[in-house]
Amino acid sequence: MPEKRLQPAIGVISDCALQRHMIQKALSNYGLNIALSCDPAMLDQQLKERIQRVTCWILVLENEDFDSPELNELIEQTNIPVLFGLGKAPDKFDELYISWERRLLSKLQELIGQVNIFESVDSVLSLQTQGRITVTQVLDQSKPEAPVFLHQPLSKKSMVKRPLASEVWILAASLGGPGAVKAFLDLIPESIRASFLYAQHIDAHFSQVLTQVLGRHAKLDLLALENGYPLYDGEVRMVPVDHEVKFEDEQVKFTANKWQGPYGPSIDHLLKNLLASYGARCNLIVFSGMGNDGALMAPALHQAGCQIWTQAPDSCASASMPQAVIDLNCSDLSGTPEELARALIQRVGCHEIATE
Repeated sequence: MPEKRLQPAIGVISDCALQRHMIQKALSNYGLNIALSCDPAMLDQQLKERIQRVTCWILVLENEDFDSPELNELIEQTNIPVLFGLGKAPDKFDELYISWERRLLSKLQELIGQVNIFESVDSVLSLQTQGRITVTQVLDQSKPEAPVFLHQPLSKKSMVKRPLASEVWILAASLGGPGAVKAFLDLIPESIRASFLYAQHIDAHFSQVLTQVLGRHAKLDLLALENGYPLYDGEVRMVPVDHEVKFEDEQVKFTANKWQGPYGPSIDHLLKNLLASYGARCNLIVFSGMGNDGALMAPALHQAGCQIWTQAPDSCASASMPQAVIDLNCSDLSGTPEELARALIQRVGCHEIATE
């Protein structure tokens, strides 16, 4: 289980109980703490210590003529930022809700800085069942004894002649994702008729750590994406965190552009690029994670005939990402990582891979 993160504490003020509920739910999806939530008429009754914990206010008023000394004082003070103009939250099952929630995060980050929804290196290293690789070793790349940064020789798996990708499945994950993805990949045979792109919200410095930890018991190769090369069945390619990847004539094309949106890599941006090249052969599995990355493109994938699967929310360390897709009625199948692995094998099948 990922370690608990300290996040800013938000104060929510709205004269609509439903809007307060919607804002609180959206904030919890990003792991943000709610210091207090109340009607503006009740602001003067809030405990002083709760108000003092607030690092940013969100103010949404349906009755814009409402006036009170407490509210005026809150608006006029300059020590704590106040977010105005968010707009009314759509119904959570409306496609517009995803954009509204994303806008909420973007506006908050303008006021309070980056909201941390990424997987930590500590939780990734906790997946290791052998060895004693420490966080200090990971951070100090200059130490020759830090094996996680050494270039590994090609494995026997890499020597086989593989077919071009029959289907491409994006494995999308954020907080709590590595453990789920590892459980999924450990059951997938190397002869699978599918190629995988693993898009994980994580600090770019730890991508190779993640690759080696997840690849320990997997039968498939876990490799970095390579510019100018196509995707092959039986491989898992790590999507870079810090720059956009496109696909032209089903070949990988690196760009100097950053990913669009608040995430790295952006799963929605990746899906858009992959769908343009692979069409209905592009599919998605959404594993554990905070936020709603992937949900913005889910309706377009669904309409194009792509498969969209989700990790069952009750099996997630953080269920926000898969739940956002489920709420849009875009999930074709939901289950534990192991159940999803078995379902994929049954769906796409396996083929013989001839060695050279």
